[in-house]
Amino acid sequence: MSERKVTRAHTGLTEQINSVVTAMQIAEPYLEPEVVDQAAVIIERAETRRQLSADHVVVGLFGATGSGKSSLFNALVGAEVAQTGVIRPTTTKTVAAIWQPESADALLDWLDVSERHVMDSQVLGKDSKKSKDLGGGLILLDLPDMDSTATDHHQIASRLAGKVDFLVWVLDPQKYADASIHHGYLSELTGQRGNLLVVLNQVDTIADREREPVTRSLRTLLDGEGIGQVPIILASTRSREGLDAVREKFAVALKNKVQATRRLRADVDGLLSMLEAELAVPKVRVPGIMEQSELERSIAKAHGTNRIADAVQTSYKLRASTNTGWPLTSWLTRLRNDPLKRMNLGRGIDKPEISLTSRPDLSVAENAAVDQAVVKFLNTATEDLSPRWSQSLKDGIHEQKTELASEIDIAIASCTLGVEKKSWWWPVTKFVQWLGVVVALAGALWLGGIAVAAYFQFNLPETPRVEGFAIPTLMVFVGVLLGIVLGIFGSFINKMVARLKRRKALKNLQNSVGGVVRRFIVDPTAHHLEQYNSYAALITNAAKKVE
Repeated sequence: MSERKVTRAHTGLTEQINSVVTAMQIAEPYLEPEVVDQAAVIIERAETRRQLSADHVVVGLFGATGSGKSSLFNALVGAEVAQTGVIRPTTTKTVAAIWQPESADALLDWLDVSERHVMDSQVLGKDSKKSKDLGGGLILLDLPDMDSTATDHHQIASRLAGKVDFLVWVLDPQKYADASIHHGYLSELTGQRGNLLVVLNQVDTIADREREPVTRSLRTLLDGEGIGQVPIILASTRSREGLDAVREKFAVALKNKVQATRRLRADVDGLLSMLEAELAVPKVRVPGIMEQSELERSIAKAHGTNRIADAVQTSYKLRASTNTGWPLTSWLTRLRNDPLKRMNLGRGIDKPEISLTSRPDLSVAENAAVDQAVVKFLNTATEDLSPRWSQSLKDGIHEQKTELASEIDIAIASCTLGVEKKSWWWPVTKFVQWLGVVVALAGALWLGGIAVAAYFQFNLPETPRVEGFAIPTLMVFVGVLLGIVLGIFGSFINKMVARLKRRKALKNLQNSVGGVVRRFIVDPTAHHLEQYNSYAALITNAAKKVE
């Protein structure tokens, strides 16, 4: 294989592994524990194998009891290395035949293979007519029987089935169609088709006329397991039939310098295919401005922003009447309750954010309105998500419900309502009102003085007149009329301004509450959906590179 293809294979595997690692870091809280554990095992195995010898190819002989696996192992290596016999199971631990032992120890330690035999570095099978130079680093393993009644034997074989670079499945003519072998073991190797070889052993026990039907039957079974493309070799340790063909497969595996990478790639590909199949959708949509605005308005309304805005309108009119009404009667407005003061709002304190409001607790209906608005928003946001992703977001938002209400109260307390300061025309109107009172009072005192002087028969100069009206009389009428006109005009202006104040206060309240809602609901939701989209993009893009 060319250096360019080797580099490309390694690069592709690295990119896939990096994608899976990043995706798992994002999605671990939202995936099934079994999926996370499986991903961790595959990634750890891939990372470890990549760090070990790349010059060796590990080939494992797997099979059931009585398949002649150990005899085949000895025939292939050309020496009686593995124990054989009539007592089953014969192989109780993994046996390794090693060509090119340099740098193999760490790899065998990882495989947990203790019985190691270093073979002739030049020849695999000295009796072979076509001996192959396997100095490139073959490690051939004879494993315990997969169907062994000894639990530890089965566990060893299952563990190494996930670690070796190339799997040779040895079947015998008597048990090749055993359902337990196919459904229990072969069906799990569908992702390893490029790293799998099936050897039908002991074919010397089959009559020549039966070989083709048996082979065809085996091929049909493999097709049913999804591994029909896997090559089948008929072999016999007695007649030496098929041994050279098996050795040829080993030679090809050794020549292929990315055999271990292909095996790891197949594992990662299988994991990615599974993760991609479990994706609810490739991408979810973050709720838009309309959904967000509806949520903010609904929660703001439930928290009484409309009532507060009404109170702002009433409070402004009361305060305006006090400051612009006729001074002799405007004090009566102080006797009326200011609704904003009852709620501890609109006082204009330096730090309103540290002063909670005195608003009543939300009613059952208002609490229900808040819950309904939140549920509707979250349902819209998570309608395409899987249950674990969806429920995790909903639980997180629900846990902050109390803190949300507290922060909204602070937001309302610190909101500028527009009644904290006096309007600029109030002092001017007040001055003119008092001026009218003074003029009317001066005119009344003047008239009173004239009346007293007349009573005591004092001669006074004639009272000045304007257009026939006595000036003191005009002063009284002008002063009183000025107060009435200013009162009526001021009341009209104040009502219009109060409506504007209400509208602006409602907008400010909605913005303040909306800021809290965005911080506690909208932004976490958007972040959660962005996490899912990042995870889905990583898995989808990596899955596109599956071979």
